[in-house]
This record gives sequence, C-alpha cells and structure tokens, in this order.
Amino acid sequence: MIGVEERVGLILTAGELLLTCGAEMARVEDTIERMGCAAGFTQVESYATPTGLFISLHDPAGRVYTRVKRIREGRNDIATIAAVNALSRAFSAKQMGVDEVRSALEGLQQDRAPDGLARQLIGGGGALAFAVMFGGGWREAVLAGMVGALVLMVVSRLEGRFPKVLQAAAGAMVASAVITGISRIWEFNANVTILGAVMVLAPGMVMTTAIRDLLGGELVSGLSRSAEALVIAVAIAVGVAVVLSLGGV
Repeated sequence: MIGVEERVGLILTAGELLLTCGAEMARVEDTIERMGCAAGFTQVESYATPTGLFISLHDPAGRVYTRVKRIREGRNDIATIAAVNALSRAFSAKQMGVDEVRSALEGLQQDRAPDGLARQLIGGGGALAFAVMFGGGWREAVLAGMVGALVLMVVSRLEGRFPKVLQAAAGAMVASAVITGISRIWEFNANVTILGAVMVLAPGMVMTTAIRDLLGGELVSGLSRSAEALVIAVAIAVGVAVVLSLGGV
C-alpha cells in the first residue's frame, strides 16, 4: 500500500515542477487540489507564489500534513507544464497509479527544455521573423537570426550563475556590439537588426502569465511577475543603450 508521506511528496513534486516551469498560480493550485482529492485526502488547501508553495492535506482520520517548498530557480518550459497537467488529469481519473505518476514526474525533473543547438536554432528563427516583421530585408533578417542564436548561446552560459536581469543585459549588449561592429563594414539597417536579435530575450511568457494571474485575482504573483517582466525589459533596453552610446549606429 502506498504510504501517506509518498502521496504528499507526489503532490508537492507536481506543484514544484509547475512553479519552476512558470505555470500560472491558478493551474498550480488546481493541480494540487485535483491530485490531493484523488490521493484520498478529504480536504486540500494550497497557496502558491512564484517563489514558494504551501500545501495542507487532511486525511480521513483527521491528521493534517503541511508542507512548504521554497522555489529558488525558474525557467520557461511550456512542454513540462502540459505534461504535468496531463499527468494530474490521468491520476484524478484513476488512469494512472501513484508509482506511475511518480516515475513520470521524476523523469520530467531530469528533462530540460531544448538547449544547445536546438534552442539556438529555434531562437535564431524567431529573431529572423521579428526582423522581417519590423520591416527589415533579407540582410537584416539573416543577421538578426545569427546574432539571436549567438545571444542565446551566451545567455545559456550565464544561466544558474547570474540573475535573469543580468543575463538579459549581457545578451542585449552582445547583440548590440556585434551588430554595431558589422554595420561598420556592411551596409544594412542596424536598428531593425538589433530589435530582431534582442527579441529572443523578451520576457513574453512572464508577461503573459502575469496578466493571467492578475485577471484571476492572484495579486501577489501577478504583481511580482509584472515587476519581473518590467525589470528584464529595462535591462534589455539598458544593455542596448550602453553599447549604442559608446559606439553609435
């Protein structure tokens, strides 16, 4: 028979994964409630913030199991959010057991979002598309794609060592410096190219989740994520401004 502590740990792991990957608070709390009820608890209470998770589970005998989990790092990983969401639904519908869900969650904890060459190519393609959308030609698009991939490579080296704000500023400085240098020897619209390249740093998912939290009444997480998105956007602007003020375009 599966012990109570194992079931509590399973629910806590699912919530931690969702928070770490950037899920909105309503999804995290709904997942915990679904899994807690499916695990046999009579009452489930949870409170999630971007940096912490609090759960309280009541069993039929009246015992209460309370856990607190500090979230110290985060990433944007929609695929993992969707996978945990699907696991919680399957567990709630009795289509999967505790052992199966635990194994799947452990696998998701070890997996990461696409990194290395795959991530750089995807990001480079996005930068290329943004350069075209901003009115650039084939020169601007190709350069923005190449520099966008370079920026992601630089940022990946900084992840885990520096805050996201410094990563964004450093990436913006690299993009601006490289494009400004190339503009000295090759004629193209450097402003459009820089815009396209730094878009890979834009906190799009953070802004979207912040709006979703605010609309759902989650004021603490909504405001904190809005502030995070704003600070990252300012860091990108500062990084570009520093290079342009020194070299100009």
